[in-house]
Amino acid sequence: MLHCEKCGVSLAGSLDLCPLCQGVLTGAPEEDVYPVLPEENHFHWLTARLAGFFSVSVLAVCAAVNYCFPAGGLWFLFVAAGLASAWLLIGVALWKRRNPMKAIVWLLAVMSILALVWDWRTGFKSWSVNFVLPCLIPCMQIAVVVAARLLRLRPADYLHYLCVCILAGFLPLILLLGGRLWMPYPSVVCVGVSAVALSALVLFRGTALKEELIRRIHL
Repeated sequence: MLHCEKCGVSLAGSLDLCPLCQGVLTGAPEEDVYPVLPEENHFHWLTARLAGFFSVSVLAVCAAVNYCFPAGGLWFLFVAAGLASAWLLIGVALWKRRNPMKAIVWLLAVMSILALVWDWRTGFKSWSVNFVLPCLIPCMQIAVVVAARLLRLRPADYLHYLCVCILAGFLPLILLLGGRLWMPYPSVVCVGVSAVALSALVLFRGTALKEELIRRIHL
């Protein structure tokens, strides 16, 4: 047991200094009662601060150049919107970082919404529904499978997230049937990949998927 002569307290563990007065402790050290907490990761905070500084610097430079050469309109607002979109995606990823599967689904939703908003604000040339969404959804399906393999997750931990991404892959079918797309090939590929993925999910993981759905909807 350790003892502080100045404070008159006895302490368990293997401390070098008294936590009250920072004086030298006497006595025999013992095994620590509580685990040692990991130190704060300063590298992540430094990276975030540098990224924030870089974003503000880029925006300030673009705003200054746009002010000096205003003939092209307020194009620096597009830079600001792009930086805001990037930070939004980073925030979502950090918010859901403890559950990578949920983070992938959230990123799929947020990126889809951002693509639609950008397309709408730039005159809606429909590039978002013709190219971005049909390419994004299969990529997220692959991301779920790869992440599940790398993290060695149980089927119950990722099947419902994979099911959400697969079902999202059939949304372009609505636009295809409605004749709303001027470039149908990416959507055809997206629907085809989703159909193959769904059949593989049902055939090879059907029992586990059924049990997980029953558990989640309390049937």
